[in-house]
Amino acid sequence: MEILTGEGQLSRGEKLAWAGATDIGLRRKDNQDSFLASLPFFLVADGMGGHAGGKQASETLLGALRPFEGRKLGVEKVHRLLDTACQEVMNLAEANLDYSISPPGTTLTGLVFLNATIDDSVDAAKTTVETTVDVESAPPPPPQAPQPPVAETSPEEPSLLVVNVGDSRTYELADGLLRQITRDHSQVAQMLEAGLITSEMARIMPNRSVITRAVGAGQLELPEIDSWTLPVSGMPGSRRYLICSDGLHSLVDEGEIGRLLVAASRPEDAVKSLVEAALAAGGFDNVTVLVLDVVSASGSVTGSATDSASDSGSKEL
Repeated sequence: MEILTGEGQLSRGEKLAWAGATDIGLRRKDNQDSFLASLPFFLVADGMGGHAGGKQASETLLGALRPFEGRKLGVEKVHRLLDTACQEVMNLAEANLDYSISPPGTTLTGLVFLNATIDDSVDAAKTTVETTVDVESAPPPPPQAPQPPVAETSPEEPSLLVVNVGDSRTYELADGLLRQITRDHSQVAQMLEAGLITSEMARIMPNRSVITRAVGAGQLELPEIDSWTLPVSGMPGSRRYLICSDGLHSLVDEGEIGRLLVAASRPEDAVKSLVEAALAAGGFDNVTVLVLDVVSASGSVTGSATDSASDSGSKEL
């Protein structure tokens, strides 16, 4: 397993540390997941559409954003970039490729730093970690988390834009508590929200992998991407964010995910532990994990996320 690591600092003094990795898993013949971990983007895309289509869709989506790494972006610019990236994925259906399952598509989830002046001392490196696990039967997925309230931020104030479409997820760990800050777009999530099933039933529903919203996958219009902002400045202590494909959260319950995030002193330690946990739970899907630590300008760290920053496949639609 190759882990990408990096550090950075915003002009207002917030320190950042991150790590990310993707693994083919134990059952798939190819890895259709992609991730982008470079300021201002921390995103995971889980492709669908067979060997050719899924990988190309996820790589195309994130590849359209790469030219804007290291730039200060406002919310309107980010939304325009996302629209352009989504359109590129939708255009893949017209390419001369043999899509064995369905037209290419992908999920998208993660964070984008808005209006943030980035310090030039950003550094990234790759670390190779050997992973050995025992294959066990996979547990059912955890129940759907409720949608969090939207934080209010000034249009010009540095903030985090949360983006999501599909069933990959973004979580926040703060004060030792893990909460899902995105909403799954899936049939099971809709049934749960409508009160038609219980959270216990959702864990064993046979259609729990059927998603209702994606980028591409035969859709003729640009997808509706959930988005809202979270503050960066003025938050005490530190926060840890987890961005992952369903290859993690469908196999490892949120209690274990939270425990592993709290126990890890550095983002790369958390990434390694979480990928290994997914593989130990069966590794039935590709698994991609990004962990981002944001430490306040004061440098104080409280309880949950660590002081590491200061130290420096196929789905149905």
